[in-house]
Amino acid sequence: MVRSHDLRVRHALSSDREFLFEVRRAALRAYVEQTSGWDDPEQRATADREFGDLPFAVVEESGRPVGYVCVIHRSECDFIEEIALLPEAQGRGIGTQLLRGVLLAAARRGVPVRLSVFVTNPAQTLYARLGFEVLRIEAPRMSMQWTPTATR
Repeated sequence: MVRSHDLRVRHALSSDREFLFEVRRAALRAYVEQTSGWDDPEQRATADREFGDLPFAVVEESGRPVGYVCVIHRSECDFIEEIALLPEAQGRGIGTQLLRGVLLAAARRGVPVRLSVFVTNPAQTLYARLGFEVLRIEAPRMSMQWTPTATR
């Protein structure tokens, strides 16, 4: 398990573009291949467009980049656009810690957190463990929501 002082989340810089794409490829390629297929030039163009439009942040562990997070804050909810970690950073509690931070911020605002995940992605088990509920399944993805309550 990673202690909170080991992690730092910072705004992504233009110099992080290649890193963001490499993390996306490493973390999500298998799921994309199962659905529409992975085409590097197409995926890179999508990643570059999203990087320019969305609030990506780089996750660093002990000063080394290990992944990224992108959360869109809307008036009615916080939407987790994407969380992706390098394979060597997965399964060590980093994703859980990042998610708990997102949930805490949303609870302070009094809004739910929503996300969409590939139905074949095992991260959905983590989301369920943290209190996310399935809203709908539209293969290849499912929509989930976490709602703040007084008991959380």
